[in-house]
Amino acid sequence: MPEQKSENYGTKPLSRFRKRLFLSIIAGLCVFIALSIYADVGEVTKAFAEFKWSYIPLILFLTLLNYFLRFYKWDYYLRSIEIKIKGIDSLQVFLSGLSMSVTPAKLGEVFKSYLLKRLNNIEVSRSIPVVFAERITDMLGLLALAAISFSAFEYGKEVLIFVLVLLLALVAITQSRRLCLKFLQISKSVPLINRLSGSLRIIYESAYTLFRLKNLIVAILISVVSWGFECLAMYLVLAGFGVNASILLSTFVFSFSSLVGAISMIPGGLGVAEGSFAGLLILSGIPKGIAASTTVIIRFCTLWFGVLIGLITIFIIKDKIS
Repeated sequence: MPEQKSENYGTKPLSRFRKRLFLSIIAGLCVFIALSIYADVGEVTKAFAEFKWSYIPLILFLTLLNYFLRFYKWDYYLRSIEIKIKGIDSLQVFLSGLSMSVTPAKLGEVFKSYLLKRLNNIEVSRSIPVVFAERITDMLGLLALAAISFSAFEYGKEVLIFVLVLLLALVAITQSRRLCLKFLQISKSVPLINRLSGSLRIIYESAYTLFRLKNLIVAILISVVSWGFECLAMYLVLAGFGVNASILLSTFVFSFSSLVGAISMIPGGLGVAEGSFAGLLILSGIPKGIAASTTVIIRFCTLWFGVLIGLITIFIIKDKIS
């Protein structure tokens, strides 16, 4: 019986992730269809016909720069908590995680912890905090970009403040060792939770290290620059439609919409992020057809491009993790 359990260990999680990913892809298609209908299919078709498709390679290159810097942050975080793995393994795990970008707040990226366990026998409890630290610092980076570009579109101040307070509160809690250690001590006497107390302590120690001031500042700076590349990609998409939008407007629309999608906890922010992208563009005076087409292209070149890279990577390493 133990051997049978070991065999299934590699296949069941993969099967579960595939099912969720398939449903998210279907949901994404439905969102794009609904967006096209709302903006008028004829206008959307016309906008696509007039788009300068020669911009796409540069837009995808900017997205790749984002992934490169985020990989550096991922690897930096692993080294911060003394998880030592080969560079190629670290890269493959990171890229595979991109396939989980269409899960709620990208939390499906805990798949990376599963892969680290399969490839390097690293305890899941040690690496899970890295995934959460990535997401929190990504959101703080987007928040900084939205704040910098806020003057271009004075909208959503309350949302930005709410997200900032929430994220800083989470970071502050991890840095309060007295409070967290007391909670961990209490958990030992709580039925059902007590058997997890050892893993919870490992998770906390990793989280405490990752959110120390130096690591936090480095990660946020990386996030600002990396997501800044995708804001620039947004600017190029608008330019491809002949829209003379400012860098500040493009930055705010991308960063704010990405944040709204993340805090919605809907897989990939599907529907919410797209609605925000199109809505902000329309409010800034851009025609519905171009706003909808811009949304489709930027989401494909950022979100779905990453999912595709992740799926290809999983296919390449499937024999190593099965």
